Amino acid sequence: MSWRAFFIGLFLVAVIAAVTPYNDFALGNTYITGMHFPPGPFFLLLLLTLIVNVFIKLIKSSWALRQAELMLIWCMMIVAATVPASGLTRYWFPILAAPAYYANSPDLPNQDEVLEAVPDALVLSKSARSIPVKQYFEGAPQGEKVKVYLRQWSRPIAVWGVFIAFFYVASLLLASIFRKQWVDKERLIFPLARVPLELTEGSGGKNLLPPLLRERAFLVGLVLTLVFALIRVAPVIMGKEQGWLPTIPVGNILANTPFQNISGFSARLFPLAVGIAFLVPTDVSLSVWLFFFFIRAEIQISFWVGRPIEGGTWGEWMQWQQAGAFLGFVPALLWSTRRHLAAVAKKALGIGRDIDDSAEPVSYALSFWGLLLAMVGMIVWFAHFGMKPLTATILVLLVMCVLLVHARLVSQGGIFLVQHSFLVPSIIHGISGGSAFGPSAAVVAQMQNAILIQDSREILSAHAMNAFRISSVFTKHRRWFLPIMLISLVVAVSVCTKATLYTYYEKGGLNIHDTYGTIGLPIQIFGSAGRMINDPTGSAKAQWGPFLMGGGIMALLTFMRARFYWWPVHSLGFLVGNSYPIWMLWFSFLLAWGAKVMVTKIGGAAMLRKARQFFLGVIIGEAIAIGVTTMIGLITHVKFGTIFLPG
Repeated sequence: MSWRAFFIGLFLVAVIAAVTPYNDFALGNTYITGMHFPPGPFFLLLLLTLIVNVFIKLIKSSWALRQAELMLIWCMMIVAATVPASGLTRYWFPILAAPAYYANSPDLPNQDEVLEAVPDALVLSKSARSIPVKQYFEGAPQGEKVKVYLRQWSRPIAVWGVFIAFFYVASLLLASIFRKQWVDKERLIFPLARVPLELTEGSGGKNLLPPLLRERAFLVGLVLTLVFALIRVAPVIMGKEQGWLPTIPVGNILANTPFQNISGFSARLFPLAVGIAFLVPTDVSLSVWLFFFFIRAEIQISFWVGRPIEGGTWGEWMQWQQAGAFLGFVPALLWSTRRHLAAVAKKALGIGRDIDDSAEPVSYALSFWGLLLAMVGMIVWFAHFGMKPLTATILVLLVMCVLLVHARLVSQGGIFLVQHSFLVPSIIHGISGGSAFGPSAAVVAQMQNAILIQDSREILSAHAMNAFRISSVFTKHRRWFLPIMLISLVVAVSVCTKATLYTYYEKGGLNIHDTYGTIGLPIQIFGSAGRMINDPTGSAKAQWGPFLMGGGIMALLTFMRARFYWWPVHSLGFLVGNSYPIWMLWFSFLLAWGAKVMVTKIGGAAMLRKARQFFLGVIIGEAIAIGVTTMIGLITHVKFGTIFLPG
């Protein structure tokens, strides 16, 4: 780590935070930060490694950025990438402005109860006549100068900022506690961290390019991917509205067959996903696509037996099953980590003097007490706004479970786009029979879930876990790592707040590309809150069957994995089998699994090493294509759509 790396990282964090709202929402361009292998930051890392560093070496090789410096910049960018879009501001500001704007909407029959229950300090305004609210959704009147109304926004931003600060600190410290167990003891692969590490290895040497970029297999993968990318964007270049995404309409093929109820889905080819999935252990990549079909089989069998699952993949049955799987996975995960967690607790309590944490980026005492205080802070914040202390405690504990599971999915599974379908407040509401939340608490819980948890494609805990894995390359000043990550988050939130508000006030929230954040999600979460308030008992419909089934299947998978070394299927795939990302990515994981199995059996270790280099070339070639097309889109306003990444 160095001062120049720190300031370069801060500058790039500010660039990402300023550009993302305009790129993602105003233009509808390829999402810059929309996953846990964010293409925007990685393209910037490529520019630093392949252009800036080469230029510096041509002047004087000793001035070049070393791997540790490049990795500090990368960690700052990925941690900050949780802020500009789905991780925070995509939903934060619409949720704060929506209650007043939708007060008279026919889509929200219980909106009067919601508006009355929501605390004044948590929303922009409660008046449907509020000019800041109206212009946020409809844009500034034609001919008038765009006004952002920062003074009116300052109170709800500050109040929510307290909770967000506790949430971010808890996410970072949770990752710091599990770092040694997952990195040093279990030796998880961390596929998404391996790519930037291998790209930048040897960056400070005398050669102009890192060793990986001089490997023939890597170059073949890079060139073929770039050619394939050009083929896919050719329709846009020729004037079409959308590029070519290789797709097999499996659902249409199965129509009018005994499997027609399996749910209409397609097999889509995303080379980036294939490349990353190849880096994943075969038992994990197998589980991803296998459990996707397990969910399809559940749906089809339910039709055959005359008890169709209502809502299919996205219905309540599958949501409760996934919630059961999540809650079944966490105890097993904690049990396997029990000795390490005991060591952390002993060191923090001063009774483990022989336990050495000097090499950790964050001391065990700070991690333990800091995480505990952050969780208590969230509980007190909820209680301040009308939530029962017991309910607030359970809610915070479940939120931490979600953070931990997503961190594991990304660290071990390399699933760079992760989401869960269940709503944490709705699970608590259902299990309690409608008694857990009062009116104010119901609204606050739904708002918090929508802002920070519901769309978890950029959730901080997974980014933080990758960053703490990469921190192993820092040999000096490792205790500065946590403060630098926190500073990066502060800069990202500060810059992105103004950039996002300006974008929305200029265009109008109803006129931007992403209307789910301004229309769909607010109506969904405030509608749920309204039902919880208006009919607490009737709206609390716990689905105990799928909930227990999800937990039971997870327990069986965990037992088989622990008891029999030959068991070929990992439990990670079951956690996300019914999620939108796997709906989009299952085919890419199937291809990667098949390729890795064939290479291992036919060519052995030597061919596997070459194949790995080839797929690293695929990943970096796809990242270059995404970066270049995104820059073209920013300049020309041409949209390349979802040909590179799921939307």
